[in-house]
Amino acid sequence: MMKETLAITYLNCGFCTAKNHCTACGGELSSALEQKPGIARAQVNVPDHTLLIEHTLDAEGLEDLLDGMGLLIG
Repeated sequence: MMKETLAITYLNCGFCTAKNHCTACGGELSSALEQKPGIARAQVNVPDHTLLIEHTLDAEGLEDLLDGMGLLIG
């Protein structure tokens, strides 16, 4: 299990119709991530542009998963 804190460089929030990128979006994104295979824990902090994540994926697999959910890290 790997635990990382990643910087979010872009967020395409598909949950929020207001597109405010608020903490509620972060909670919804965190819950959605935790439903994905290989993700044990996820905490998206939208105001701080960070993602705390515990996972078993390789770097490419994690990047592909996050990209597919509208999160770019860098």
